Parts: sequence; C-alpha cells; structure tokens
Amino acid sequence: MFSRTFHTVAQHDKSSVAEPSALPQSQLAQQVGTLISTRVAMLVLLLAAFAWRMVGLTEQSLWRDEVDVIRFAVRPISENLSMFISPAQNGPLYYLLLRPWFALVGTTEFALRYTSVLFGVVAVALIWQVARRLMPSAGSRGLANAPLLAALFLAFNPYQLWYSQEGKMYALVVLLTLLSTWSWLEAMRNGGARRWLRYLLVTSISIYTHLLTALILPMHFVWFLLAWPLNRIRWQGYVGALSGFVVPYLPLVWWQWHYLTSLDYETGYGFTPLTEILRVLLLGHTRGAFVDVATGWLVPIFFLGMAGLLVGYQELRSSSQDVRPLLLNIDGRLRMAMITAWLVLPVLLIYGVSLIKPIFVDRYVIWIAPSFALIFALGVQVIRHSGGRWATILALAVVAYIAVFWLWTGWQQTHTPNKTQLRETIQHVMERRASDDLLILQIPYTHYAYRYYTSDYGPDPFDESDLRLMPWIEGPWTRNELTDDAAMAQVDDNMRRQIVGYTDAWVILVEAGTWDPRNLMVRWLDENGEILERTFFHGIEARKYKLGIGN
Repeated sequence: MFSRTFHTVAQHDKSSVAEPSALPQSQLAQQVGTLISTRVAMLVLLLAAFAWRMVGLTEQSLWRDEVDVIRFAVRPISENLSMFISPAQNGPLYYLLLRPWFALVGTTEFALRYTSVLFGVVAVALIWQVARRLMPSAGSRGLANAPLLAALFLAFNPYQLWYSQEGKMYALVVLLTLLSTWSWLEAMRNGGARRWLRYLLVTSISIYTHLLTALILPMHFVWFLLAWPLNRIRWQGYVGALSGFVVPYLPLVWWQWHYLTSLDYETGYGFTPLTEILRVLLLGHTRGAFVDVATGWLVPIFFLGMAGLLVGYQELRSSSQDVRPLLLNIDGRLRMAMITAWLVLPVLLIYGVSLIKPIFVDRYVIWIAPSFALIFALGVQVIRHSGGRWATILALAVVAYIAVFWLWTGWQQTHTPNKTQLRETIQHVMERRASDDLLILQIPYTHYAYRYYTSDYGPDPFDESDLRLMPWIEGPWTRNELTDDAAMAQVDDNMRRQIVGYTDAWVILVEAGTWDPRNLMVRWLDENGEILERTFFHGIEARKYKLGIGN
C-alpha cells in the first residue's frame, strides 16, 4: 500500500533534475547521484518506520474506543451510512474503510492496528513530498537535506508512533491532511482543474474521516493569502475548489450546528485554557504519549525547535532565488509564515471553538505534527550554518540525541501498560467463571469489550455474543442528585432484584467512578456478600463475590 503511494508521488521528482543541455555533464551526474541516494535513503527510512511501528503492536489491550471501532465497522452498513446524516457523529468513512478489511482478515487486535501502521508509514512518504515543495533539497545530502530530515523526525516521533499503533483514525487523519496539503501545493504550483479537483476530493474525504480536519480549510486559505505572487494567477482555480466544498459541507453545517449552539448540549469535555492546550501539545509532540520525563531532557528538542521557528526563515529565504522546480515560487519568509500557520492556526481555531463548546483533545489536532517536523528540520539547518565544522558536529549531535531519546520514549510507551487492560482482565474472568456465575459490569459499557474478547475474532465478533455474556447485569448508576442514603436505598433495591437466584458473582470495575462516583455498588456488595478474589490490572479491577452473606 505505502509503496504504491510512495511511487505515485515520487514520479513528480523528475522535474527536479534540470535538462541535460542546461547543465555540465559532471553537475548533471552529481544531481542524478544525489537524487538516487536520497530515494534510497527514503526507502530505508520507510522500512525503518514500518519496522518501528510493528514493534509491540499488540503489546497492550484494545481500549474502549478501539473496541468501538470494530463494533461500528462490522455492524449493518445502513447504520454506518446513517452517520452521515446523524448529529454528533464522527469518522463514518473510517468505519466504512475498515469493513471490507475485517471481512477479509478478521477482527484481531493485529488486523485493526496494522491499518494504522500503514497509514503512519505513508504519512512519512508524504511529508517528504510536502517538505520538498516548501524547503531546499536539490543537490543536498545528509544533514543538508531538510525534507529528508523532516521525514526522519516524523518517522520516529513517539507521539506519531502511539497513534500509528492505535486502532483509531488519527494516523489516517495525518496521512489525509498531508495528502490534502500536497494536493494544494501541486495545484498552486501547476494549476489545472484536475489538480484542484483532487484537492477538493482528498480534503472532503479527510473531513468525513474526522470532522475537525475541516480546520485545514482556513489554514490553506491563509496559505493562499501568503502565496505571493502565485495567488495572483491561481485565484480562479482556488476559488473554484472552495466553491466545490459547499456541497459536501452543507450537510456538516446542518449536522453539527444545533450541537454547537444549543445551551443544553454538553460535549463531555471540560474547558481547557489556551496555556494548558499549548503545554499539552508541546509535551505530546516532543516526548510522546504517557511518558513522564523531567523537562531537562527536552531542552535539546526545544532548542532545535526554537532555532527553526525563529531563524529558519533565513534558510528558506536563501533558496528563494534558486531554480528549484519542486519549490513554490514564493519568497522564503512567506513560506516560513506558511509553516508557522500550520503549527499555530489550528490550535487557535480549536481554542476559539472551545470558547463556545469545549472540544479540545490533543489528538483532534494531531495533523499539526508535520509542522513540528518541518521546523525541527529547519532548526538543523540553522545550527549547521551557524559556523564551521563544529556547527555541523553540533547539529549531528542534536539529531542523534533526539533520535535516541525518541526511540527510548517510544519503547516506554509501547511496553509500559498505559491502556486499560481489558484483554487481560476479561481473559482472567472468563477462565474462572462458571456458566451460572453472574457477571456485573461497572461501567455497563464494558459488555462490548467482554463480547469481543470472548469471541473467535472472526468477521463479526459480536455475533451471538449474548451466549458468552449471559448471565449479566448493569452496575447501578448513582451520578444523581439523591442524598447518599436515598441513593444507597435505590442501589439496595436494584441489586436485590437482580441477583435473585445467583450465589456467585464476578464484578469488573473499569472507569467505575464515571458511573458510580460514590462507590455505592461496591459498598453494597461488601456488606451483602463475601469477597473471594480480588485482582488488579492496569486501570481495572476484577472481583469475585459469594452473594447473600449479609441477607
């Protein structure tokens, strides 16, 4: 899959080598040699990115949202299609994409996450192509090849690794937004209705894969304003493409407007101040997910990023007069402004939306990751050109440090339990549970995970799953305004009615505080039963009770 995409976008490279008559034979040979070595380096990098994403792919259990992905993908197709017109839904195209894949290979953890691995690798190929249209690369090797460095940084970034190993749409979102940006750059550089149509289609697909990728539209509009002097000759094509977005987005406006403006609708997220948003994003994209390290370890990464952000325009400006067909004919300072807008504008926009309805989650703007990689690559160039051999050695040392640090944090987040251990807990209970043991799930939503992890992982793991789940009951909901005494009385009545006829019960507690914040169900079980077994897993607990002791 990724090799075909890599080949498709790479075929445009032939324009990067000047006509033979325009160059001396030696210089032409040098350019051809550099191009070949760069392609070989990219191939090696893609293979390394693939291998790195395969390490520990199924080390951790699926978490609740990943189980939901499988459930949504295999349910009747009419239900998936209805998501296109149902409010407060997201990602219908992703589930439709997975449906034939699961029918072909089954619904194992590996099958689900392997798709994200491929998406993550293709994104590495695409950032190389995007970077070559924004940054100098012709005739450059090693540390001097900024696009290759950008691809390297994206390939081994631990935050990208995490989402390239998760069965959600976020690795695909990065791929699609890069492909959308590449399509925009190609249309701006060469024009043509077909290229603008491609931009329209790819961007529409990305938005129906994740709604908040719609923020790429205002980002590209800012790019158009900055794209002097190309915006003078490409405005008709761009306006035509923007007009084409009206049709796919009218349903989206109707789809979400009520939920954005309704005072009664709650998103489920708390408001996040802008300073906290910036802190979360900065740490996530520099140290990875769920890895807590002292800030001192991040200093070289921050240094490289600041060098690229503050002084990187000089590297772009120095190349703006060169004849480089893969670069947009835009002043280097304006191209730096475009890269900065990619980093900053989506964050400000999602914060602005959150002022109306809180919606910030860091992964919702995961597609700003390529801008980090581009800025880091420019930072390397700034250090290299700061003076002499020692500057080159320092640049190499910083790149080596970041590579080793990210490999370490990536390994830590993959091999340290960070996700709720549903697989281990359900297997533990399943092996010990008798056919007539009652199962109590708190939160009740866990029943989907139980159905999945007791299946044969075929094309529909939820088919006839009641046979494996029953007998079971939902844990009582106590997030209400009742007093503790009144709520306990309600729990008492609820539990006594549902456990009639059962002498043994297994209880799985996962995210129980969201459903029963006062812990009343466990208190009732402790008072009215005898606990026989209690086993802890990451983020989850399994208990076995002998019932009726307190009656």
